[in-house]
Amino acid sequence: MRRLALDQATERRRTVPRKRHVKLRALADELARVHPEITDPVERIVAGDVLVDGAVRTNPRSLVRLGASIVLASDVRLRGEAKLEAALSAFPVDVRGRIALDVGAAAGGFTRVLLRAGADRVYAVDAGHGQLLGSLRQDARVVNLEAMNLGELDRTLVPDAVDVVTIDVSYLPLRKAVPQLDRVAISPRADAIALVKPQFELGFARLPTRRADLDRAVRRARDAFEAGAWRVTGVIASPVRGAHGAVEFLLQATRC
Repeated sequence: MRRLALDQATERRRTVPRKRHVKLRALADELARVHPEITDPVERIVAGDVLVDGAVRTNPRSLVRLGASIVLASDVRLRGEAKLEAALSAFPVDVRGRIALDVGAAAGGFTRVLLRAGADRVYAVDAGHGQLLGSLRQDARVVNLEAMNLGELDRTLVPDAVDVVTIDVSYLPLRKAVPQLDRVAISPRADAIALVKPQFELGFARLPTRRADLDRAVRRARDAFEAGAWRVTGVIASPVRGAHGAVEFLLQATRC
C-alpha cells in the first residue's frame, strides 16, 4: 500500500504543470535593450513618451515582462493626423511661419501635423490633463495649455495673434465653441479648420446616420462660423471615422 501511495504521489507531481516563471526587468533597462539608440531612457519614460502594451508608463523602475510591447509614443501615428493632413491637402491653408491655436489637442495629432507643416508655435488647448504626448510637451514650439476650457482662454495665456485655428472638441457644438475664439487675438485673414461631429452638433444621444441629419449638422457648423466674422470656403468628409464609427466632416473657414 505504501509503495502504491508513493507511486500515485509521484504520478501527480508529473502531471501537475509547473508554474511558468515570468522574467521581469526594470522598464528603463528593457527600453535601453529594445531601443539602444536612445541616449537617456529614463528621460524618455518620465516624459511620458513610452508605451508598454499600449499604455503609457512614466516610472523608470516599474517592472515589465521580457517580450512586452515597448514602443515610443512619438512613433505612434494618431488618428487626428490623418484627418488634418486630409484637410491641409484639400484646402488652400498654408501653415508655414504662422501661429496656431489647437483647440481640443488631446494627445496632439493636430499639433503634430501643424508643426510638420511649418507652424512657428502651437498653443495646444485641452480640458483634459496629461494627454499630450511627451515629445510634444518637450517641443519648444508647443505651449501646453492642458486642463483648460476654451472659455478660460484670454490674451494673457495666448499673447500672440493667432493665424491658424484647429478645432476638435466633443460634447461642445461649434455654435458654442466658435464665438469663444474671440477671447484671443485672431489675425485678419486667419484660417480655421474644424472637425464637425454631427452627434454633438445635433445634440443626439445616438450616432446620426441618415443623410438628412448629417447634412443638417454640417449646415449648423457652417452657420456657427458665418454668424461670426468667418467665411466658410469648403467642407469635406473626414477620411477617418470617429469613435464608434462616427461619420465626421472637416470644415475650412477664413476670417473676413
